[in-house]
Amino acid sequence: MAAMDFNALRAQTMGSGADEEAVTVNTRALIDKVLARYSGEWTTLRELIQNAADASADKVTIKFETIPSASVPVPYDASQSSMLKHVIHHHTLKRMVVTNNGTPFNENDWTRLKRIAEGNPDETKIGAFGVGFYSTFADCEEPFVSSGREAMAFFWKTNALFTRRLKLPHGEGDHDTNFVLDYRDPTSTIPSLISLSQFLASSLTFVGIEKMELWVDQWNVLTLNKKTSPALDVPIPKDIEPKTSEGFMKILKVSKEMAQIDGEWMPIVAYKPSSSAARSTNRDDAAPSLRGFFSRLAGGRQQEDTPATLKQKDADTLDLTKKVNATIFLNVDTATIKTYTGQKFNEELERATKKPPPKNTKLAVLTAPFVENDSIATTAKLGDIFATVLPSRSGRIFIGFPTHQTTGLNAHISAPSVIPTVERESIDLNAKWVRTWNMEMLRAAGIVCRIVWSAEMGELRQRITNQANGSSKIRMDQVQPFLQEGITVFKNFTFKESTPSPKTGELLEDAFWRSGKKPSIDVLSSCGVLPTHQVRIAPKDLSFVEGVPVLPEKLVEEAKPFVNKLVEYGLVTEVTVSDIREALEANPLTGQQLSEFLEWLVKNAAKGQLDGQVVSNLLAITVANEDPAGLIGDGSSGKLLMLGNIEYFHSPSRIPPSFPVPETVMPLKYTSSHSKHDLESLGWQELQIVPWMRWLITESKSRSLLREDQDLTASPAFSQQVFALLSKQWDSMSQSSKQTLVELLSPHTVVPTKFGMKKPGDAYFPNVKLFDDLPTITGFHGVKDKILTAFGVRKTVELGVVFERLLKPTSKDKEAGSGSPGRHVALIQYLSSVRDDVPSADMQRLRNTPICPKEDRTSETRESEERYKVSELFEPRPQLRDLGLPVIAWPGLYRSNSPEGRLLTVLGLRTVPTVQELIAIMARAGSSGDVTLRDRALTYFISCYHANGYAQFDYTKVQTPFLPLENKPELSTPSQCFTDEGAMLLGFDLVRRDLHSHAPMFGVRRNPPIETCIQILARKKLTSHHEARAFFAYFAGRLNEVNASVIPRLQDLNFVPIFSKAKEKPVVKSYTSPRNVFLGDSDTFGEIFNYVDFGQEANTFLLKCGSKPEPTKVEVAQILVKEPARISSKFNNPEKYLTLLRSLADSVSVLKKNKDLFREMKKAPFLLASKHIPGAPKNGKSLLDDDDFEDDESQGITEWQLCSAEDAIIVDEFIAYNLFKSNILAAPQEEGLEDFYFSLGSQLLSSLVEEAAKHGPRAADQSPAQKLQNLIIERSQLFLHEQPQENIKNDARWLEKHLSVQLVSSITLRRALRGRNITHSQKRTAVITANNREFTLWVVGANPDFYQVSQALIHLLLNRPKLHSPLTLEMLLKTDLLDLRNRGFNVSRILRQKAAEARMAESQRQQELEEQQKRIEEQQKAWESTQSPQKKEKKSKQNMIGAFPDSPDSKNAGALAAPSSQHLPQEDMDNEPIRSAQRMLSNFAKNFGLGAGGRQQRPTSSLSGPEPLPIPQARPQTPSSSQDPPPPYSAGSSGQGQDQSVTAPHHMQQNLLSAIRKSRPHNSTEIFSRGEQNTVSETKSYCDEKPAHDLAFVADLKQGIQMFLPQDPARPTNASQFLQQNINGLNAFADLLKSTGDIFALNPRILNIFHETGGKTIAFNRNGSIFCNYHYFHQLHESQIASSDASVAQAGHDDALVYWWVILCHELAHNLVADHSSNHSYYTEGFVAQYFSRVVGKIAEGRERTQQQQIALPDRTAE
Repeated sequence: MAAMDFNALRAQTMGSGADEEAVTVNTRALIDKVLARYSGEWTTLRELIQNAADASADKVTIKFETIPSASVPVPYDASQSSMLKHVIHHHTLKRMVVTNNGTPFNENDWTRLKRIAEGNPDETKIGAFGVGFYSTFADCEEPFVSSGREAMAFFWKTNALFTRRLKLPHGEGDHDTNFVLDYRDPTSTIPSLISLSQFLASSLTFVGIEKMELWVDQWNVLTLNKKTSPALDVPIPKDIEPKTSEGFMKILKVSKEMAQIDGEWMPIVAYKPSSSAARSTNRDDAAPSLRGFFSRLAGGRQQEDTPATLKQKDADTLDLTKKVNATIFLNVDTATIKTYTGQKFNEELERATKKPPPKNTKLAVLTAPFVENDSIATTAKLGDIFATVLPSRSGRIFIGFPTHQTTGLNAHISAPSVIPTVERESIDLNAKWVRTWNMEMLRAAGIVCRIVWSAEMGELRQRITNQANGSSKIRMDQVQPFLQEGITVFKNFTFKESTPSPKTGELLEDAFWRSGKKPSIDVLSSCGVLPTHQVRIAPKDLSFVEGVPVLPEKLVEEAKPFVNKLVEYGLVTEVTVSDIREALEANPLTGQQLSEFLEWLVKNAAKGQLDGQVVSNLLAITVANEDPAGLIGDGSSGKLLMLGNIEYFHSPSRIPPSFPVPETVMPLKYTSSHSKHDLESLGWQELQIVPWMRWLITESKSRSLLREDQDLTASPAFSQQVFALLSKQWDSMSQSSKQTLVELLSPHTVVPTKFGMKKPGDAYFPNVKLFDDLPTITGFHGVKDKILTAFGVRKTVELGVVFERLLKPTSKDKEAGSGSPGRHVALIQYLSSVRDDVPSADMQRLRNTPICPKEDRTSETRESEERYKVSELFEPRPQLRDLGLPVIAWPGLYRSNSPEGRLLTVLGLRTVPTVQELIAIMARAGSSGDVTLRDRALTYFISCYHANGYAQFDYTKVQTPFLPLENKPELSTPSQCFTDEGAMLLGFDLVRRDLHSHAPMFGVRRNPPIETCIQILARKKLTSHHEARAFFAYFAGRLNEVNASVIPRLQDLNFVPIFSKAKEKPVVKSYTSPRNVFLGDSDTFGEIFNYVDFGQEANTFLLKCGSKPEPTKVEVAQILVKEPARISSKFNNPEKYLTLLRSLADSVSVLKKNKDLFREMKKAPFLLASKHIPGAPKNGKSLLDDDDFEDDESQGITEWQLCSAEDAIIVDEFIAYNLFKSNILAAPQEEGLEDFYFSLGSQLLSSLVEEAAKHGPRAADQSPAQKLQNLIIERSQLFLHEQPQENIKNDARWLEKHLSVQLVSSITLRRALRGRNITHSQKRTAVITANNREFTLWVVGANPDFYQVSQALIHLLLNRPKLHSPLTLEMLLKTDLLDLRNRGFNVSRILRQKAAEARMAESQRQQELEEQQKRIEEQQKAWESTQSPQKKEKKSKQNMIGAFPDSPDSKNAGALAAPSSQHLPQEDMDNEPIRSAQRMLSNFAKNFGLGAGGRQQRPTSSLSGPEPLPIPQARPQTPSSSQDPPPPYSAGSSGQGQDQSVTAPHHMQQNLLSAIRKSRPHNSTEIFSRGEQNTVSETKSYCDEKPAHDLAFVADLKQGIQMFLPQDPARPTNASQFLQQNINGLNAFADLLKSTGDIFALNPRILNIFHETGGKTIAFNRNGSIFCNYHYFHQLHESQIASSDASVAQAGHDDALVYWWVILCHELAHNLVADHSSNHSYYTEGFVAQYFSRVVGKIAEGRERTQQQQIALPDRTAE
């Protein structure tokens, strides 16, 4: 469509010269629509009051004139109150008169009054739209206005509004302006007076009017008077940005004034009658006006702010005409704003509002100050008329008058220049230019709020400073009187969400907080008004911090939202540690503050909120001046506490409070209320006994800290108290603490005795009375003895004194010349009596002092003069005396369990000798010849071995010889003699035989260490067979010691002698290691490996050391690789060497695991190969002549050579070998060795022979070649059947596809040996050539040499053919199948394997058909059971009038029959099959959702016909009784009076199943016959029959489907070329037909493909085989199916599937009906109906598979 030039069209229209027509306006409708926007309450009054304000009026009077009720009489009580209630409740409104004393109307005012949409052009005025006055038409039909000397009346003529104006003469009229509004509806009731009163009070707030009166008839129900104080300028702080963010507005100045509104009203305004009374009295009153109804619906404000009213019982008792008074005060801060707008903006805004934006404008913020005596509370129940004036709950936006829009804070904002919506109830934030203006006005209002806040805070600061007499340090008690005022300011400026538009509050709040240039705002704190960065929020427990300004607690609680904002914006933070540190550094704490400080510090430290370093720093700077009175009233004087020096806290349970404590301990009165854990969190430790005692000892002489009676070293009484305390806590102390106390007190005189204060070690217990002059302790009552004992108080006399007094010889002893015999016994007896009290130091001294003599029988006293330590002596036992050991001298009987014996045992008296002592005795006795003493010592050792614990001694370390040897006089140590006689072979000693059973006691081992024996074996050269046998037999007895640690060494140790094979006296040839010898003898390996035999026992040792019975294959291979020449010379016989190679070939899989060895085997020249040296030719004939072959073999020589794998050649082609055998090294012609050589890398002879064939011209008749090709494919299956799978290179199927046979006249084959420049040419009858992986077998003659054919084929079939493989294949090609079967070949099983598979598929198909047959039989039974009663019913049933013509009972069924082809024109008859097929296909395509989607539809082809053509519309036919009905109904002979019956469904299904069963493969041997039909009456021809074709088989396609081409001599077809060009399409068509045949469970071989481009046939049925024309598939479907787009390909496949499914339905019907008749059409449609669901499932499966592939494709792409 071409673009239209609208500008030219408009110019043409304007210049057309047609008559102009004015646009007419329906004034009434226009006003009604305008008023529809004025849905708020009091709209008319608001507009009239606004006009009064614009006229500079200072007084407005509103008066309602009423109409008395005609139904409710005047009350009997004639009081003013009752009359007024009656008027309010029962009178209706007649008129409302609104009067103001403003400037009378001028001419412009009168002109604008009668015009709509011409607002006041004065930008300083509120009116903007010029439609405000017309709000009077909401309730008044014809308003009347008088002003000054003029008046104007409004009246209607139909829908047009007219005015008439009057001007009075001079002297008449007055200066007031009156609006007289007569109510349209005389039944309008008096409005709610309380709501009206609140509206008037709110309206008075920001307008210039000073007085308002409300009258109801003669009653003045309300009077409001407003007074304002002189305005004072408010300075704009420098830290506040006065300009808005967009730069449109700037606050020039701000002034503040106080407004006072006095209200006087009658309580009647709050009175509302009960609902029941109203219903009873107003039952007959007219319904309220629709205006009021819709007003209530639209004005949500009535329900939102329902004013409080008087209760009925209060109204009955009160005089409702008695006036009450109340006064409110308001702070009004008015800002002068200058605007900065551009010309474009001004023009757009003027277009929207009809007035330019003002250059300067005003904006006021109204807040309610704090008033203690509020009169509102006392008068609220009589009418809360100021409820909407005070912004206590939520302020509103005033645009002259209050709107519905709230501010979000407790302040009203008057913004006359804000542009409202048309109904003046909301701010317009939608219109483009208006929105920008209003948003800037709101931002300016937010800035003004911030300036007002600063002014309020500045005023509070000044008043608080005056209260503090100008002091800079202000206390909380000076702030307290002004706290409530500050809270009120905080609440006034607390922002909440505004309604209905939250955007308004957001703009105000954002401007309020962002207008400050500094991140701070002045707030009220405990130190006055300060910036927020100096103020903190302090928890209750921080009252001890006096110097930090914090927000008062009450303010935080009551103004929490504002405080939260301060915290949220980061303006105020909680008290920090730095704040506390500064406060602590500034002033010392009092006792009370110290307690509070510790309480706070403990709580935060215990919670982990303060780390240890912070706590330590705070304590370090804290100084406390204790209250002189003390916290517990102990009367102590105050003192300074330096908390930085405190280390401990006092625990009364450990140290009583009455005891003195160090100055580093926190006084108990400050810590008693805290737990131990809390105090430890401060880094303090509980004062323990040890540091406390150390302080007592250290400061004992310091009288400034301790009094004399508190001196532990001088005051017995204080010492007794301290030791009593230690006694109570001693058991709970740790051992280290006890030891520290002992070390601390022992050097000091802390123990009171009868001789004064003594050191603990110098004092004795009171019960020590051995001597009278001992200092015993006194006064330690209640002190445990163990405490005193621990500190060293003695219970025994000092040993020095005892030794001096008890062991000192007397004068009598000195005169006798002897010592003091028996004195040691007296000492032992005394010490045993006080044993428990002897200090450990004295016990140690007793052990180290020689105090006892030993027994000496040669002395008169029987004791030695020399004294010994007790530990040097033994108990006086006989057996110890017999060993010559020193025993203690003890007169009388010695008892070891007596007190004296137990003490001596503690002191170390010995009871048994040690092993070293016994060994010394035995060695000394043996060396001196004292056999008796030696035997006694041996006997004592053996008998006391276990009792004395001699088993724990390490005898291997004994270096002193003491054991007697067998047959030797010398002595030996336990490590040098053994008990096994075999050790003597190695040169070791044998312990005496009678000690063998006790040898383990002495540490004598059975055998020397195996390591030592191995070292001797390594040095020993065994020279005889007997010696070696004895040695190895000894080691064989110790096989359990030959472990993994020594076997590696033995394996490589050359100690095995190799003897010569001399029979008389073998000599040692060499020594070798065990791993290099083999046990026994071997004919095969005996000549190349070392074999030894030392007897069965000795051989076990060698076997353990690595010898083996015979070498492994790996070892054989290793030696062959290393020494092939030596081994070959050893054998000197090729057969033996080949035997060795055969053994390796059998184990090639094992050798391959050793990769290094196998790699060496591939390179080493250890393989044996032969080379043929021919003899001289006879009579000049060539050696290659066949006649002389035997002679050549007899005259030639075979030479064997060692070579590597790459030099040996495997003979796999004997003819080539005969030609080139003298030029190659041939591998042994054995299958096992050939495989071995091949695995090592030897090449096949066939791979080295290069063949070049030349052939003559091709024969004209290639039929023998085709016959030979079929024979090769057939027999190759037999040949390959017995071959291993890994040896098969290509199978018979591959030959079918890639091998062709050509018959030629001659063939010449030239062979050359690669790399040797040797060639040979030969005539052949068969040879194979390759071209691009396609192979051709060229043959000569009809009967070529099958051996040569086999030779040519064998390399295509096998990877490594054997020499006999061509012979086997030749035999299979030449022999008849029957002969092959007679020779044992399983010909039937092999050749019919595919036939068996086909039979299995056919069996499965037949099983499905049988299941369908069963279902048909079940349906037949069900049909017969339902039809039997219906037949009976039909006999008695009469024809129904108006029956449907296609009903089975209708006698006129033929009337609706479709026209047959007999009555169509010839053209239509020709196209009828096409149309039928197309209609059918089209319907199915639509049902399946096919053929749509924007693709161009191909014309659907019929079963037969020319190239696809557009189908013309069938001409409509007039039904007649002569026409045949369509299937499944038949017409009958006359169509009249004959009862027609519907064919049973199972008959139809049986016929369809029979048709499927009669299908058979082409050229099948089965006899074809038409299926048996149940009688079906609905038959009639409607399409033409097509003939069969003369076709020739050309190829087998996929799925077993055969391909045919027509035999037309005139148009010969190149089958190979056709197949190559269409291979993809043919395979796709075969897959499609297979899938389509599966719907019917057809054998794929039933379906065939032919190609015919000139005929009309799409498909035909020949004796049960179905042939489908590839030409139609190629034209209709192939391109779509081959599309790269999966969705397009799937759609094409679905189209083709439906198309060919219908074709098969048609052709299967021919198995039942040969001709194209109605019977055939009927069965075709039956197939369609029967198998429709399967087609749907088939298509659904294909689409789901395609979707899954598309889903999986991105995943594979990502991978």
